[in-house]
Amino acid sequence: MTVATVALCLGILLVAGAGIFVLLILGDLRALWTLRRLRPSPIGSRGRVAVEGTTEYGTAGRQIAPATGEDCTWYRLILLREPSRAFSHGDGPDHDVILESESPAWPALADRLTRIPVDPRLVSPRRALYDPIMTDPPAYVVTELEHSHAEPVPLPPIVPTDVIDGLRGSERLRLTEIRLPHGTEVFAVGRTTRRGLLPSRAGLTVFTTDDRATTIATRRSDIRVGGSAAVWLTLIGLVLAVPSAFYLLTLPG
Repeated sequence: MTVATVALCLGILLVAGAGIFVLLILGDLRALWTLRRLRPSPIGSRGRVAVEGTTEYGTAGRQIAPATGEDCTWYRLILLREPSRAFSHGDGPDHDVILESESPAWPALADRLTRIPVDPRLVSPRRALYDPIMTDPPAYVVTELEHSHAEPVPLPPIVPTDVIDGLRGSERLRLTEIRLPHGTEVFAVGRTTRRGLLPSRAGLTVFTTDDRATTIATRRSDIRVGGSAAVWLTLIGLVLAVPSAFYLLTLPG
């Protein structure tokens, strides 16, 4: 009886897991439909668009990334102290945000004729390095530095010296720099307004170093893999659940 109960529960979990894959497949099908419907437009076309272009400097000109000193079109830098002092004995974030810095202007995307600003929200998520909605290879480059008394590393001048000197033995500093290199070929899906290229209000948003054909091929591959996983999870789940359920229902009393 115990074995049958465990098999029944496991089978139900597997079928439920197959349902999750089905939901993911539906999202990929919608994205694939959008990608196939939106042909690349000249940069500057209004509305929901797919565009191909090269990353260029924005209105603030050439940028120098603070942590690496690399040339770039845009950067974002965040310095965290871990663990948090404010919430070390209660609920809340597990880190303190010591410093945040960002380029003074948006980067740009250009083709042979036009250049438009690009909203940084489309380039990179605000606090997370990897946006679960934008799964294609990103155009940005990430550099991380971690400093502690046990494992000290040189930190750039943008990090205040009093923060380094005041670091406790149990704490560490984590510096993350996200930068968008100059001259990177990009395929993007978003919406264009007078402000520039922005994330889509709903549906697919893309800003990737893959070209359109590769992005479509990736979605097709994800659908095939997800479909196979859903089928196998369903079959195995039914093989476990149906006989177990029949056995449990036929037990006396």
